[in-house]
Parts: sequence; structure tokens; C-alpha cells
Amino acid sequence: MIFGLFDYIILTIVFIFNIGIWKYKIIKKRNWILYLIAFLLFGLVIPFFAVYFEVQKVIKGQPFVDNFTLLYTYFRFPIWWIIGVSEFIFLKILIKKIKSGGFEETAR
Repeated sequence: MIFGLFDYIILTIVFIFNIGIWKYKIIKKRNWILYLIAFLLFGLVIPFFAVYFEVQKVIKGQPFVDNFTLLYTYFRFPIWWIIGVSEFIFLKILIKKIKSGGFEETAR
């Protein structure tokens, strides 16, 4: 399984965050702090916790776990990096449209 329960919860939170930005126009301008926080979250923090929770779930109740059983967990990092890059692109386009007033015509 590529995604676990933790991943689905985080993806839901990211989806709700994106809808909130789009609907309420929370972020009006590009900010390097926003991109730094998103980079740290999608690049390090979320993949680390996703791997940690998945490993804890797999080893619970098993007396012996070899490394090949947990090899798939290393692919969580590139998957979250791809999701992070798509989030960067989405935020960039969204902020550009909010800044230019492009959502005013399409929302009505």
C-alpha cells in the first residue's frame, strides 16, 4: 500500500487548506516564508512521520521484521516530494490569480 492512514489524513488537511485558500483568498502575495514552510513540511517532516508511523504499524505484533519488509517505506519520501512540488505549483498559480483579480470574474 502506497499510502497509510497518516498519509490520507495529511492529504485531506492539505486539500482543505487549498480549498480555504481558494475560497477565502487567505494568501494575497508570494512570501518566501510560505515556500520555506511548505518545503520543510513536504520535504522532511511529513515524509519522516509517514515512514515512522508506517514502520510502527508494521512491526507491531511481529516478532521478526527484516529490512526487505520495510523497503517500500523509503518510497514515501519521493511521493511526498512530488505532492510538495504540485502544491508549490498550485500555490504559485493560485496566488498569481488572486493577485491579478482573476477569481473575481470566474467566481460569479
